[in-house]
Amino acid sequence: MSPGRRAALGIIILTIGLGMQVGLEAASKTHRPPLKRPLATLPLRLGHWVGHDEPIDPAIREKAQTDDCLNRVYEDPRRPGHRMRLWINYSKHGLNMRHSPEVCLPGNGWSKIESRCHVLTVRAGDGREIPVSRLSYGQGEVAQGVGFWYYIFGEGALERYVRSLPITSRSSHGRTTRGSGLTVEVFWPDATPPADEAFQDFAETLLTALEPILPEERANYYIP
Repeated sequence: MSPGRRAALGIIILTIGLGMQVGLEAASKTHRPPLKRPLATLPLRLGHWVGHDEPIDPAIREKAQTDDCLNRVYEDPRRPGHRMRLWINYSKHGLNMRHSPEVCLPGNGWSKIESRCHVLTVRAGDGREIPVSRLSYGQGEVAQGVGFWYYIFGEGALERYVRSLPITSRSSHGRTTRGSGLTVEVFWPDATPPADEAFQDFAETLLTALEPILPEERANYYIP
């Protein structure tokens, strides 16, 4: 084969290869829906719960790998002493899925109290029932309850099916997602049984208030 033919063949092969690469990238391109509104637009009043924003340490914001986040405390005047500290973390690339109570709290000296951990069902504003993890962690004489659930936006049916399998459902344990994601964590002093009722009431009003913010294309999960 002459040098000219070899050069032409090389150009053709290179062109085909580049075309295939572009095609594969287009086929595997991930849709990562943004939030409809900033998290800061979440109302300060949720039913009877009245909230105020808390400052976020820049170091924590950086470690959280967040594109938008909210750190807020809500109190219900009907329930003196019941405070719900709300932390919401949105990441366009799902990097926040690496952070969950089961990863971050033990790393900061908190021990899980298995006897107080279970799954609660919370009714959303549209009537759907959503399972959420009700966890508990202790440090010395102090115990705190934790409510946890999360959303993944933009994944297809295949990804959702694979994520539902037992070996893949714990996406928060260092795994990233093919879509964007949002985690919701609620903390409260875990001292008396009525705290569960207060959390459930708060979670129901929160789910309703989140609707105008969350993308339509979403799936919700609760295993940390």
